[in-house]
Amino acid sequence: MIPRVLPIVNAIGCLALTAVVVAQWRKERTLDGVLAGMRAEVTAANDLTYMEARRRATLERDIAVLKQAIEATQQAAEASARTLAEKDQLANRLQTDLGAARDQITTWETALKARDERIRTLDKELAATRKRLDEAIAKLKAATR
Repeated sequence: MIPRVLPIVNAIGCLALTAVVVAQWRKERTLDGVLAGMRAEVTAANDLTYMEARRRATLERDIAVLKQAIEATQQAAEASARTLAEKDQLANRLQTDLGAARDQITTWETALKARDERIRTLDKELAATRKRLDEAIAKLKAATR
């Protein structure tokens, strides 16, 4: 009996080993599929990380450019404010000078009116003096004839 049972046990052992090998092969194929999926996920994650790093670098450059633009704008605004203050001071000074010039013109007009009045008065006095002189000359000529 032992000689007949031994080939059957051997055949059953071979079938069991074959079942174990097939089970391990299927498990390995399943794990290979899972591993391929994980590798794809890792690749996708690496690509996403790379893209996000590039995007971050681009955004950082944009932020730096914006900071420079803001700084330049602030400097321009400060320069404009200084220029405006200077122009306001100039306008105030010119307004003051204009007022002084108007006052001076009024003074000159008054002086010119007084001078013109004095000239008219002197002209009248000169005319009266000339008339008296003409009368005196006429009397003198009449007396010498």
